[in-house]
Amino acid sequence: MKRIIIALAIVAIGCSAKAQEIVKETVVFRDTLKMDVYTLADVPADSLRPAFIWSFGGGWESGDRGIDPSKGVYKQMLDEGFAVVAIDYRLGVLEARKSGAMADASISEIDSDKQWNHPAVAGAIRRAIRLAVEDLYDATSCLVSQAERWQIDTSKIIIGGGSAGAINSINAEYLRCNGDELAVKHLPVGFRYAGIVGGACSVWVDGMGELSWASKPCPVAMFHGSADPTVKYGWLDLDKAHSRMAGASVIAESLKEQQVPYLLYTGQGYDHVLSGIPFESYGYEIMGFIHRVILGGEKLAVEVGETDYKGPKNLIRYWMESMGMTEEQVRAAIADAMAAQAARTKGLEQMEHRK
Repeated sequence: MKRIIIALAIVAIGCSAKAQEIVKETVVFRDTLKMDVYTLADVPADSLRPAFIWSFGGGWESGDRGIDPSKGVYKQMLDEGFAVVAIDYRLGVLEARKSGAMADASISEIDSDKQWNHPAVAGAIRRAIRLAVEDLYDATSCLVSQAERWQIDTSKIIIGGGSAGAINSINAEYLRCNGDELAVKHLPVGFRYAGIVGGACSVWVDGMGELSWASKPCPVAMFHGSADPTVKYGWLDLDKAHSRMAGASVIAESLKEQQVPYLLYTGQGYDHVLSGIPFESYGYEIMGFIHRVILGGEKLAVEVGETDYKGPKNLIRYWMESMGMTEEQVRAAIADAMAAQAARTKGLEQMEHRK
C-alpha cells in the first residue's frame, strides 16, 4: 500500500507512554442510554484532558458502544492524556423496521442510489440521524456537566465515528451551526465542538439545495472511499424524498469556501472500507490533525490520496486479510448475514401483522 500526499504532509506529534492502567466508568446519560468513559489512572490532578466522543456505525440498525481502548487510535488518545467516551444512541432505522414503517432489506447491504431514494426509507434515515444527534447532544451535555469528575477541558471536546457514527457527528455540527432546535434544546448554551473525525461522513440536506452553514463549523477530518456505494463520496440525490446527502468531497469544498481547516483523506477506488479502518490503523494521521489543527489552531487545508496498487481496497479484501479467510468464505459469510437479515425482517413483519 502506498499513501500519496497531495497537498501537505501532516507530521503526527507522538508521545510515548509507559503502560498505564485504563480506568473505565459507565454512566447513564439519558433514560437507558449509557456511555463508557475511558481515562488513564495517573493524570496530574491539576491538568485537564481533551475528550473524544465516539459514535459507532451500523446503519442505525445495529452496533453497540463497545470498543477496545488498548488498540488503535483510542490507545494513542489515552496515552496522550485524552478521555475517550463511547456512547449509546437510539437506532432509528431498527425502530422504523420494527414499527413497520420501513420493511426493506438492510440499508447497509446495497447501493444507496438504489434503495435510499424512497420516501419511507429516506424518512426513516432522516429521523434516525436526528434521534442519534439528539442522543449525542445529551451525551455531550452530560460530559460537560460532569467535566470536573474526569478532568475534561470542555473547550476541547472532539466527536467522531465511522459510517453512521460519522454521519451522526457531522450532522450534529451542521445542525448546531444552523441553529436547529435540537442543538438549542440539548446542548449547553454557547457550547462548540472542537473538531470532528469521521470515516465516511455525509450531511443530510432537506430540499434539493446546496450545503449551507449559517456559522463556521469546527475543523473536520474526513476519511472516505471515492467508490463508496453506501455513503457517497459526492452528492446522493434523493429526489423522491426531496432531499440530498453531501459526502466528504462536497463537505470539503464547503469548508474550503469558508476557510475552515479540514483534512480530506480519499481512498482512490476504495469502497466503504474507509469508514472504519482509519480508527484501527491511521492513528498518526488522525492524531497529527488533532494536535496541529484542532488543538494547535493551525489553519491547514489538507487533501491526501491513497492508492493501493494491489487493487482498490475494499471490505472483501479487508476481511480476508484481517480474518485470514478466503474470498469464497467471506462472500459466504456475507450471504449468511444477508439471509439472517431477511429472516429478521420477515419476522418483524409477521410480528407487526399479528399486532
